[in-house]
Amino acid sequence: MASEIDPRALMSFRAVAQRGSFAAAARELGWTQQALSSQVSRLEQGLGVTLVTRTVKGVQLTDAGERLLRHAVLIDGHLERAAREVASLVGEEARTVRVVAFPSACTSIVAPAMSELIARADTQQAPAIELEQLEPVAVPEMLRRGAADVALVFRSDGEETPEWEAFETIPIGWDPLQLIVSQRRVAGAGPQTRRLSEHANDRWVSGCPSCRQRFLRIAEREGFVPDIRHATDDYMVVQELVARDMSVSVVPRLSLISYRHPGVRAYGLAEQDGRELMILVAKDEVRPEVRAVVKALCHAAARVLDPAV
Repeated sequence: MASEIDPRALMSFRAVAQRGSFAAAARELGWTQQALSSQVSRLEQGLGVTLVTRTVKGVQLTDAGERLLRHAVLIDGHLERAAREVASLVGEEARTVRVVAFPSACTSIVAPAMSELIARADTQQAPAIELEQLEPVAVPEMLRRGAADVALVFRSDGEETPEWEAFETIPIGWDPLQLIVSQRRVAGAGPQTRRLSEHANDRWVSGCPSCRQRFLRIAEREGFVPDIRHATDDYMVVQELVARDMSVSVVPRLSLISYRHPGVRAYGLAEQDGRELMILVAKDEVRPEVRAVVKALCHAAARVLDPAV
């Protein structure tokens, strides 16, 4: 027969594991270290395994502790969502939906969705949205522990994302890459697309590490090694450098919808390179206010993205 786990002791263990010491966890929970240590010891005795080893610098998790921590985080997230779901039945304040999204989606998708929700409903009935800007790599942890309800994320074509399998995934569209050059180089309307190899001898500015790797793969496919002089994940900086003819760059089209410098000219790429945008929510998420936000996000995305591919 499997050992029973005391939820209070499990959450005590989670606090110690995540804070790295009994002292830090005790301060967070408002307990004494002795009481906290007793909770974790009782949990270890019940399971018949050692979960943490105490060192002069804090605690280290054993293999059993690492495995149990993953479950503790999931359980904590379920408890948080359960409390919010029940509270939503009796209080308007609990109708708040916490959304996390990457920067360009915040301005081009989430903000319009928030406006749509307010416009289509009595503001007293419409769910409130709390928005936090966050890159996709940090999203799964936020969803697992119940710190976020809805997430907008992206992945490059062919990229594996096994960490998303624990969630419901909703494709919302395709965000193609665009080549941007200074308007100073442009004469007349010209073609709508270009190959990157046409700028093989130019200086380039690249984005975040994953964006840089994607760009390098495309450049390799087109047969050249780019001269990357600058690197920044701020698309306003990228466009400023390009507008002043200090470099050329490749950016997602969504970033140009969020902010478009008048001094840049954008071209589609000859091949369909880009990123797939998704919404992630917990598989057991049933709160109507969360589903209303997801629906509004889908509508807003459909206005600015290509259909999902």
